[in-house]
Amino acid sequence: MLIGGVLVTMAYRIKHREDEQDSRPHVVQRLTEVFFGRDQNNKAFSTEQLKGRITLFTPLSLREEERMMESLKAMKEVALKFPEDEKLCFLGITVDPEQDNPELLKAALEKLGVGGDERWFFVQAEEEAARGYIRHKVRAEFIESIPSPAGPRKRFRSTLVFIDENLHVLAPAFDLNRAREVALDAQKILSEDPGEAKRLGASERIDDVERALERFHEVLQYIRDGDLKEG
Repeated sequence: MLIGGVLVTMAYRIKHREDEQDSRPHVVQRLTEVFFGRDQNNKAFSTEQLKGRITLFTPLSLREEERMMESLKAMKEVALKFPEDEKLCFLGITVDPEQDNPELLKAALEKLGVGGDERWFFVQAEEEAARGYIRHKVRAEFIESIPSPAGPRKRFRSTLVFIDENLHVLAPAFDLNRAREVALDAQKILSEDPGEAKRLGASERIDDVERALERFHEVLQYIRDGDLKEG
């Protein structure tokens, strides 16, 4: 049985084909509604602070540390690559605010090794407002349904989204956990059923994590250059 069950999904293949048609990011919508919360230092935060900056956003749930790690590692890599770039901003909004208070959010940043970097904001707000803003304004999904022997089950989804200096939410978004699951599926089926692996093109998917990260950095460079796709 495939680990993630996603290697052969039509949606996954369609997404890759669409990305290959034009590698530039494109605008999904603009953040016209201001979002308010409290950051890891218990200071007032609003999305007005993102104006003029390039923001990497991801939903947070501290109980889902393992599921968040791929996204947070990618964000940290960018922070370390451009340590002097004050236009960069790294934002997380918790979807579990009753559990993830500012003190715990601050501890999470310290554990990640970016506690002293003032470009990072881990934000707590009222749960309904936070979840609604993430889903409907930032267009980032933080829950997904996956198959299991007992039927579909829900789990946390860690999505990476770019927001440009004009508060435009951009596509593509990145799900590095999904890329890793696809790569593991491909490796498994290559070892267990070479014939089926050939039919499915599994050998083309074993490096999906590396390809996703390359694409992630490519998109970032397009945004830094101001080269966005029209429409």
